[in-house]
Amino acid sequence: MVSCVYPPEPMVSAQTSAQVAEKLRSRGHDVTVLTGFPNRPAGRLYSGVTRSFAKHESTASGVRLVRCFAALSPESSLFSRLLENLSFGISSGWQLLTMRKPDVIYANSWPIIATGILFLIAKLRRIPLVISVQDIYPEALLSQNRLAEGSLPARLMTWIDGVIARGSAHVIVISERFAEIYRRSRRVPPTRLSLIPNWVDESQMSGDLSGESYRATREIKNCEFLVVYAGNIGAAAGVETAIESMRFLADTPAVRLLVAGSGSRLDSCRGMAEAFPGKVLFHAPWHVADHPEVLRAANLLLLPTQGSQSLASVPSKLLSYMLAGCPVLATALPSSDLAELILRAGCGWVIVPDRPDLLAAKIEEIMNLDADELRGRGENGRSYVMRHLTTQACLPKVTEILEKLAGDRVI
Repeated sequence: MVSCVYPPEPMVSAQTSAQVAEKLRSRGHDVTVLTGFPNRPAGRLYSGVTRSFAKHESTASGVRLVRCFAALSPESSLFSRLLENLSFGISSGWQLLTMRKPDVIYANSWPIIATGILFLIAKLRRIPLVISVQDIYPEALLSQNRLAEGSLPARLMTWIDGVIARGSAHVIVISERFAEIYRRSRRVPPTRLSLIPNWVDESQMSGDLSGESYRATREIKNCEFLVVYAGNIGAAAGVETAIESMRFLADTPAVRLLVAGSGSRLDSCRGMAEAFPGKVLFHAPWHVADHPEVLRAANLLLLPTQGSQSLASVPSKLLSYMLAGCPVLATALPSSDLAELILRAGCGWVIVPDRPDLLAAKIEEIMNLDADELRGRGENGRSYVMRHLTTQACLPKVTEILEKLAGDRVI
């Protein structure tokens, strides 16, 4: 039996892990999934959903699904996120401790605390553990200025993360920079470390890519240059920088910004946008079914990051952006995996973070480029994703690792 542990949907770790579970089930494996109750990205339970300590369900394919209790984090504060992490770790850990012993555990869960609890239970029950690293902690907190570099909490988290990584049967990372950190800082042997990037379901963006119907619905003229941010509107998203850039484009009436998503900063972003009437539109809540038409409506897709955040995470929304066939403008550090991927694919541009004036200048520069160049950059991104970052290209690599460890286990 294989156990998969991951946070509540619609996070990318939940989406990709659900595909891992379904793929293993299709290959004849007995699979149990431990996850949370759906509440992302706003941190509020979906309509009609009630929580309990554990709720047992099953998918149409026969995957057993155990929804485990976790505290909600609508404000996305450090304390609420830690409480969410801890509570999910306890509830999912209890299920893992009391359930029939699996042959292998695949954990794509919150780092340090929840994953640490799973690690201890895996050691206690002598179960091979495979962890998937979406964000590196404490580096991600340092980049958001939520921890001080060299502080006792930062050093303690680095040590704990290293213990978990070295003690796991295998570690999967999503970028080369992540791999280097785990080889050098966490001292994970190369034989137990695999680089498998996040992937996107190629079918989600099939069909007409014009987006004209959405623009018509929102009364966005064809002559207007539409910049779109689509994703979580949270503390680390950098959406405020995007909105502030409109201050420097006040005299450029042909450009507008659409912010699509939900999150803890949605209300404050709406308040900021009141200073630029007519320049900033909002699409909230942003449902999965809305993704294609919103992304297709854009002339330019915007991916802001803050400070050194791009060194500690690779926003999964980039893959959907590229699949949409639209050029991308990111604010990120030049040495980041995010910047390297955009430049390698030839799908857009990268400028330094936290500079709304430079962001505005770059948007104005891009909107004056030849339409063929914009179209070509968008096509480059879509082509790159289809070749390297689809379910078909990446999913088998994960299931191969899990099947090998399940088969190697001595019972």
